[in-house]
Amino acid sequence: MAWDLHDYRLVTASAYPGMMAPLTEHPSCVCVLSGDADADLPGTRALSLERLDGVRRRWRFGDVARLADFVPKVLAEAPADDRPILLVPPRASTAWESAAAAWPGRVRLAAGPLEVVERLAEDKVYIRAALQGLGVPVPEALALDRDELDFTAVARRLDAPFIAQTPNGAGGQGTYLVRDAAELAAARQAHPHVTRWLLSRYAGDVTINVAGVVHADGVRLLPASLQISGIPQLGYAFGGYCGSDFATPRIDPGALAQAYLHTERIGAWLAAQGHRGLFGADIAVSGGDVAFLEVNPRIQGSSWLLSRLQERHGLDPCLHQHLRALLGEPLDPADAARPVLATAGSHLLVRWTGPSGVVRAVPRPDSYAGIQVTGLPALGVTLLPGAILARLESTTSLSAPDGRSLLPATTALVATLTSAVTVAPLPPTA
Repeated sequence: MAWDLHDYRLVTASAYPGMMAPLTEHPSCVCVLSGDADADLPGTRALSLERLDGVRRRWRFGDVARLADFVPKVLAEAPADDRPILLVPPRASTAWESAAAAWPGRVRLAAGPLEVVERLAEDKVYIRAALQGLGVPVPEALALDRDELDFTAVARRLDAPFIAQTPNGAGGQGTYLVRDAAELAAARQAHPHVTRWLLSRYAGDVTINVAGVVHADGVRLLPASLQISGIPQLGYAFGGYCGSDFATPRIDPGALAQAYLHTERIGAWLAAQGHRGLFGADIAVSGGDVAFLEVNPRIQGSSWLLSRLQERHGLDPCLHQHLRALLGEPLDPADAARPVLATAGSHLLVRWTGPSGVVRAVPRPDSYAGIQVTGLPALGVTLLPGAILARLESTTSLSAPDGRSLLPATTALVATLTSAVTVAPLPPTA
């Protein structure tokens, strides 16, 4: 029997409200928890860290989990409803498991088992070894203790530049392109508490993401997307995730076929580990070669965009598929056999790179030459470096084909947006 979203009351939690669309707009959604406060959701109670603290900054998984404490009050004030609650965070954590257990009524956490997700999400060294054991191509790599980080020795093995990563970074955080000894020392100094590092051979300028949905009895693959990363105009250093482009990546067709083949193999392995729902693999492409970099056992930053695009094409949104898989619905054999269809569309996250300050002026949310602008901060909010300043969405590409630079029209729009933002300096602290 097909699972029906109306059988539950939905509570979502994410860095920004739109990250859980279209779930946040469904009539069953009763509460939206988020870091940013930038969406009007009629009929739905919204709680955000931005409204609670008066500050917008770069939210982490742990930050958003603070909001779990407020949900019992929200549910107590909601109209009587005997439907069970389905709590949907990006991925499982101790905070969400504890909150779900403490809330009144029947609450189900819509996320993979914590004991499975934590190791997959927090240990890149483990993932690389596991992928290699599956026969999935990965870059040549070394796992070294902090005191073993010697540039000359690593470059002799992996060539330079090479990639240095902390084991548990997400969204490109803790990832460095290392060209000399000074850059390796700077990366090490930036993470004084990291005792183990992953060093990898540089595998290519283009990175794609292939996602899928793991059911108990099979894996449904989703369209590949170009990963847009490391663009300074958007406020990102090397490797930082800036957005995604779901136009068919302009890469060797054989490489794309290999990416799908190995991602399906990874999905089957995740199913055996006990994972259910969405996952994604980041894959470097160089000519006809692919190298799998990491696996994300969770809702991804591009899942909302893909859900939007699927809806526009009359397809089942991947976030709906994610929940059905977690609730135990088997994979429809017709879905498993259906070819992966491209669904063109792209999005970008623009981060604030100016000084901390109180927002005094922002541009009016609008569509510029077909590019939709959303997510701007409210007046009076304290804006910190690294916070999302705006989100851009388009039915066409916003970046160059390699995902490392912006198209001219996008560059002009970003410049217009950032120049229109005015912040007043914060008063000096005592």
